[in-house]
Amino acid sequence: MLGLHEDEESAHSLLEMRSQIAPWMDGRRETYSAVLAPFRHKGEVNFLNRESPGAVFGNLAEPAAPEAPLVVITSAGWKVNASLDMKRVEKFGAGVAGVRIGMTAVDGLHSQQTFSFPGRLTVDPVTVTFWRDDAAVRTFSYGPGGHRRQMDIMRAEDLADRTSFTRFRVLHSAGSWYGGDPQRW
Repeated sequence: MLGLHEDEESAHSLLEMRSQIAPWMDGRRETYSAVLAPFRHKGEVNFLNRESPGAVFGNLAEPAAPEAPLVVITSAGWKVNASLDMKRVEKFGAGVAGVRIGMTAVDGLHSQQTFSFPGRLTVDPVTVTFWRDDAAVRTFSYGPGGHRRQMDIMRAEDLADRTSFTRFRVLHSAGSWYGGDPQRW
């Protein structure tokens, strides 16, 4: 589950009350919960307002220490109306799938997920990646390789109406993800 909060106190409260809020998660072999603070955000999303997408984070936190683990959430969205060209969406999706397949051995990547929401494209789908440190994120994102190629194709062919990326510091966490604590990868 992903959630946006007005403030850090709200996020901490949800994390502390997670058993009452999501009782179906009790007894699971593995769960991980975290309070994240955005420190870099670029682009637009429609999470808060579907008719008027925009930035979601006003005040950003101090950047994570260079050697600290971090989480990156990216999104892409389209104007869902009668003129939506599904070939653009499909080509973008195929590029995302190709990048994700190529990520399995990326140095510094702990895990990757993609989430779509009820209503399919009416809420921008997101990818969530957990990283060892900022250097690993930068090498993957901006260095040579499949991700850089797909970003260039996406821009050149205008495959999405909006995109965003946000980097987050992990302020507090509980549990494990793929057998480990993301703050100690």
